[in-house]
Amino acid sequence: MSAKSVEDRSVTISFPFHLAANHRIEITVTKIGKDQYILSDAARTLGEVRDAGNTITERMMARIERISGAAGISVRDGHLIMETSAKALATSIQRFLETAKMIGDVYLVHKNRMEPESVLVSQIRRELDSKNLPYREKEKLQGRIEAHSFDLLVPPNGHAGLAIGIVSGQNTHSLATSWYFRCDDIKLVEKNRNVKLALIYDVGCGIWSDSSRNIIADKADAAIPSDSLGELWDRFQGLVTNVH
Repeated sequence: MSAKSVEDRSVTISFPFHLAANHRIEITVTKIGKDQYILSDAARTLGEVRDAGNTITERMMARIERISGAAGISVRDGHLIMETSAKALATSIQRFLETAKMIGDVYLVHKNRMEPESVLVSQIRRELDSKNLPYREKEKLQGRIEAHSFDLLVPPNGHAGLAIGIVSGQNTHSLATSWYFRCDDIKLVEKNRNVKLALIYDVGCGIWSDSSRNIIADKADAAIPSDSLGELWDRFQGLVTNVH
């Protein structure tokens, strides 16, 4: 982490946390009163989303505002802004940092995500067909903040449902943190309590470190490498038949 003074009352702090585009996250801290501060990203977060080729539509902005608002952050003219007291400054900086990274990861990873290998989806589909389990493809689960897409969904029907997502791409750490947010958001909704979340991470597309694997395993009900598809049914059988 590094910091530099930009004005008499402002300091910009650069953190060793990167967005999907591999740019460091920077927060400008400005003192506006005796014990009051304003935190700003100087429009860097949404700027990176635009630079990646995304058009920030009204719908996307509404989602970004919901994500930011949940952390007490507002969006003004493309800037993420947060007011805080001196006492809460350290906690507010941490929350601001996590939210900026979450927004960047969700939209930049989505932009750069590689399509799942069709063979993975086909093999999983065959396993579900062999057990006569009905399923739907390309379904969404509504989280507290927004809806999240899964490749396959076995709906609850006297047993726990199962949502299966293929996690494929080269920036595996950003993918992992993005899916951590999605799983957490889904589990905050009561009606999703009987739907188990299983993530298949594509080891043929990117290098999955222990840290990245642990991130998705911490929130998903199952995190399975794509080269272990032979073990999928044993894992899914328990998820589908056990309702907690």
